[in-house]
Amino acid sequence: SSSAMRAHWLVLGCLACGSPHAVNDGGAGGDATAGPDASAGDADATSEVVPAGQLELIVGARDGSTAHAPADWPVAAGPWNGKAARFSPARRQLVFETTRLDILGGQLAGTLDPAGGPYFVAGPQGGTLAPTGTSVLYVAGADGASPRCLGCTTIVDGQDGVAIYKAALSAGAPPAPIRQPGAVIYANQNKDLPFWDPSGAWIIAGVELPRHGLPHAQGNSEVGGYVDLWAISVDGKTWVQLTDFAATWPAINATSGRPLQCAEAGCAAGCQGVIATNSHPFAEYACSAAGAPPPAVGVMRPVVSHGAAGGIAGSAKLAWSERVGWAGTGYTWGGPLQAATGDLVIVAASDGRLVPAIGSYERNLTPTPAGPAGRGLWKPADGHVIGKGYETWGFTADDQQLLIASDAFLFSDKLASSPASWQALGGATQAFIDVTAWSWRAAAPAYADLTLHDPVAYPYAPNGSASPLVAQLGHWEEPVVFASAPTAFMAFASSANLSPAWNPDTSASSAASFALEAWVMRGDRSAAAHPITHLSSAQARFLTYPTDVDADTLYLSSAPQVASPSNLPGVIYRYRVAPF
Repeated sequence: SSSAMRAHWLVLGCLACGSPHAVNDGGAGGDATAGPDASAGDADATSEVVPAGQLELIVGARDGSTAHAPADWPVAAGPWNGKAARFSPARRQLVFETTRLDILGGQLAGTLDPAGGPYFVAGPQGGTLAPTGTSVLYVAGADGASPRCLGCTTIVDGQDGVAIYKAALSAGAPPAPIRQPGAVIYANQNKDLPFWDPSGAWIIAGVELPRHGLPHAQGNSEVGGYVDLWAISVDGKTWVQLTDFAATWPAINATSGRPLQCAEAGCAAGCQGVIATNSHPFAEYACSAAGAPPPAVGVMRPVVSHGAAGGIAGSAKLAWSERVGWAGTGYTWGGPLQAATGDLVIVAASDGRLVPAIGSYERNLTPTPAGPAGRGLWKPADGHVIGKGYETWGFTADDQQLLIASDAFLFSDKLASSPASWQALGGATQAFIDVTAWSWRAAAPAYADLTLHDPVAYPYAPNGSASPLVAQLGHWEEPVVFASAPTAFMAFASSANLSPAWNPDTSASSAASFALEAWVMRGDRSAAAHPITHLSSAQARFLTYPTDVDADTLYLSSAPQVASPSNLPGVIYRYRVAPF
């Protein structure tokens, strides 16, 4: 979802709410147990079946219509649902995330660390305290037909043809991944936010750690906590663990499910980035050794280049966000996020099988208007400002730019007062996020704000705050996708021009009035941006946002905006953009 990752106040929820644009496209589709190379859905389905300017419901249930529910979908799983659809041009298929309410993960009561509180352990040994459903992956046709599940059952290396590997992150060429005999990936570990590799043979996704110090509902790639990157073969038979973040933590104690934070007792180096004029986000870092950057607590939103854009021959470029600490007080994003990149390469594993691994690993990437190279800024000189959040969303069609939702431009472009005044606002005012583009491959890197206010290109109205200072900050824009044909355009989600307007004055009012609608704009910003969805009203607010594109056809996710600890997806639409 575009905003559910703000776990402290914006989370996707209710699936039963209505929408004025749902289309009756019902009927059960296919067998979720289709074979490894089964063609999911109609491989010849094209965007031409979508009427220009209309929403076509292709996955999920809304307004009495159900689109492409699996024939074996259990009643106990709750309403058929989906989000975060990604399209593979190579396979002409979708992969998306679905919540199964029948695959439960609970919590165990106890004191896993000095902070106390319940914790999560995957598998049957998990507790029954406050159980919640689990995110799993489905592969389907380009129109959502014939979905089949990846991760709905417990997976064991050596059983039913399954092979599980572990790869090591490398700053150079990666070593051979190691087969993990008898390894288990439990059904009740969240698997979410998938993305195809260019060949369509592999799916990159987040998989919840089997043990951690958060509730199960928050151990996902929306929150970015306690999640590793995995590569999954399209037939679901091969799983490769690409990261092992827990191995990099200075843990709070020997049995802890969370890392030591820099401000906690026991962190010898303390919060290394805290400076007199700017404490955020440095005071919220996870603990690291003196002179070393904060470790990753988990991963958020992996994305892969369209082609062989990596530095290692034949490799794709993989980018993701790493959570490098948890929230403190005041200006928050659930804790700081920084970008990371690597080359997605296919290498021979310990048993000779060819599987993915990550080389050329680079992390703590934080481009700013003043420092567009984005490197070496995690421990700044006095007065330096970096964004609190860098959330990766994809690449431009030519793979030359990495698309990132970030607050990095707020200080220089949106706010007339000093950074100290901005940070003093705190609370809900953290939520002014722009879509940005980082020219990461350029000899002289550039960093651009794609959704800054412009009287012609993006003439949005002020937000609903009573404070002139807050009202001038504008709106929240994320995510974004780019299309190159037939008209080059970008589609993004925005909180702008809602009726009534979003009021960010307090967390409570912000959660109640916040919504996102999908907008489109020419890629060169030569004409005015305009919204293409209008699902929200004063009575019901929705988070509607683009997740991928096939030529001129967008894939959109939409879910009701509710205050809930769960992370329940909504529905998936297709929408064909008329020439403009």
